[in-house]
Amino acid sequence: MSDITLSDVGMMFDIGHRKITALRGIDAVLPSGSFTALIGPSGCGKSTLLRLIADVLAPTSGEIRIGDHAPDAARKRHEIGFVFQDPTLLPWRSVVENIRLPVEVAGQPAARQPEELVELVGLKGFEQARPAQLSGGMQQRVAIARALALSPKVLLMDEPFGALDEITRQKMNIELLNIWRETGTTAVLVTHSISEAVFMADRVLVLSANPGQVADRIDIDLPRPRALDLMQDPAFHAHENAVRAALFSGERTAA
Repeated sequence: MSDITLSDVGMMFDIGHRKITALRGIDAVLPSGSFTALIGPSGCGKSTLLRLIADVLAPTSGEIRIGDHAPDAARKRHEIGFVFQDPTLLPWRSVVENIRLPVEVAGQPAARQPEELVELVGLKGFEQARPAQLSGGMQQRVAIARALALSPKVLLMDEPFGALDEITRQKMNIELLNIWRETGTTAVLVTHSISEAVFMADRVLVLSANPGQVADRIDIDLPRPRALDLMQDPAFHAHENAVRAALFSGERTAA
């Protein structure tokens, strides 16, 4: 099982002669195989929380568990995949070679062949293309495939589609949901888009700022699989309004 359990998680940074509290008292359980969106104002600690789960940073208080393991153990077991806003592909390597990179670094057999992942993310026929020959959306598909190369149990994504135009972004949302459904990972997505959070997630955690705290948790009980016409449904708008209200409430509380 790959539940993510956050227990009273806090994070402080030393900046000059000051201590800044980025996160305080984060409590949440993200069930195995679920899709969670993190949303909140800039500077509320969304990306910091993602990095704590990934073991890029260590919390200064509280505890994080991925299944039965601490994040460092899960990372060492290659159970965590991370997708950044910038695809960060190596420009001299082909699509297949970029996807293969985590396998080479880990020095272990591939859980899934790069060619299989190319097909999974819809890039069949572009196996030998270089990043400069791909659109922004295609590059992000490569980044997602690379994150899945070792078949992680957890997939963490920090605004992976933030730089894309709205049409491409919505297409990528559909593609990502298809990939998530096929792989069965526990997914966590940082986003600034209310509609994206509602469309993608089973639950939305709304963070307030100064310091970052969970202002609200909104369960999204919309049916799956989801198609873009769902965005016209009154129930979808009701969930958007609930997230929006929580965001503005959190801002008033922080003020």
